[in-house]
Amino acid sequence: MSTEQEQETQPQAGVTRYVVRTLMGLEPQVVSELEEYGAVEVELGRRSAAFGATKTVLYRYLQSTRFAVRVLRPIFEFKAKGPDALHATAVQLDWGRWVDPRRSMALDVTVNSEDFPHDQFAMFRLKDALSDHFKSFARGGSVSHLDINRTNPEQLIHLHIAGDQVTISLDLIGKEALFKRGYRAPRARAPLNEVLTAGLLGLAGWRPGETLVDPMCGSGTFAIEAGLWTAGVPIHAGRREWTLFGMPSFDADLWRTVGEEARKERIERAPILASDWNKHPVGDARESVRKAGLEHLVRVEVADFLEMRPPRDTEPGLVVLNPPYGQRVHADDLEHLYGGIGGALKHRWSGWRAALLFPKDLDAQHRIGLKPRVKHTVMNGPLTCTWAVYDLFKGKRADYLAGDERAGHGVEGSAAEGAATDPGSEEGETVRFRRPRVQVPKDED
Repeated sequence: MSTEQEQETQPQAGVTRYVVRTLMGLEPQVVSELEEYGAVEVELGRRSAAFGATKTVLYRYLQSTRFAVRVLRPIFEFKAKGPDALHATAVQLDWGRWVDPRRSMALDVTVNSEDFPHDQFAMFRLKDALSDHFKSFARGGSVSHLDINRTNPEQLIHLHIAGDQVTISLDLIGKEALFKRGYRAPRARAPLNEVLTAGLLGLAGWRPGETLVDPMCGSGTFAIEAGLWTAGVPIHAGRREWTLFGMPSFDADLWRTVGEEARKERIERAPILASDWNKHPVGDARESVRKAGLEHLVRVEVADFLEMRPPRDTEPGLVVLNPPYGQRVHADDLEHLYGGIGGALKHRWSGWRAALLFPKDLDAQHRIGLKPRVKHTVMNGPLTCTWAVYDLFKGKRADYLAGDERAGHGVEGSAAEGAATDPGSEEGETVRFRRPRVQVPKDED
């Protein structure tokens, strides 16, 4: 039985099952977001979540999701022991209901099965099944050739095999994954993935209306994602080339209606401040902020975190830092940098929260000198990283945990942990740290 046939027997009319893919560590964020937008029967998976949604809920979610990388619609499920069995079953499926053989397509395959010796072999057998099907069963005449376009397909079909269980899904997005928001400056160097960035903000407990400071902003992704979240705009409503739009079931009028309702701004103003000591990434960040239409919410400037102080006349919020990992910073200076970060946070940012992203095996992380309240493991590209969240306070940790009023500056008591300042240091005292030498590419000279 196909997935569509199973859906037609479900008691909840108009609800279809989908699967959202995300990044490792962000699954809880995805589940919360799905429930916020009205999805039902949400089931947590590994780097994924399955859910049920009406078309209205689906469109609302697709236009505004921050934590999804892809959204799939399963269309066929069956069992197959080996590539020949896959072909034999797939060639008989009702592909014409879901796939237009006149439009270009690509296949994405994930296989975890002893019955299938190689992912590519499974992909070729499915492609053969599609081709044989449309040659024999195409409506309005046979199709002699399928247009396979791996670079920019109009249709993207996912084949997932686990043991002998085969699931075939349509990708509603296509090649341009949801982390590509469209605001990135062309010259931006080593930017954080936008989905990862939004997820890190959520994991740190940041929400619109809270002050955000990103003092090592690079291309400005943290500040821009926070600005988009604060503005409340549907960040994907302007997309024009998704696979979804070419599907027979796509409702253009409903899509527009959902988008118009979501565009009603619900700005909760609070400072979002981005800075970097290097003028070149600051220029890239400013260009990206402008492209995102967030100049009224995000301020970007040149400043050195090791010398800066918290902004005045604002409530303490969250400081986010994605320091260098050692690729461009001299190895003998990396520990000085992380020591300087920890010292600056301890001496100057009492009452704030801080969150740092660094490789899990980075030795220099121990120089921070702070004990995190919570740590999350995430993937920053191929790197396994730690996202550590700290509550910053003045005084002794034991006093802070005991709720001593002298230990905090308006920080909520919890099972938080931090580090005490050096004995005898006074609030506002000038503390100097040596900034490490950074290798500047020749094109930045």
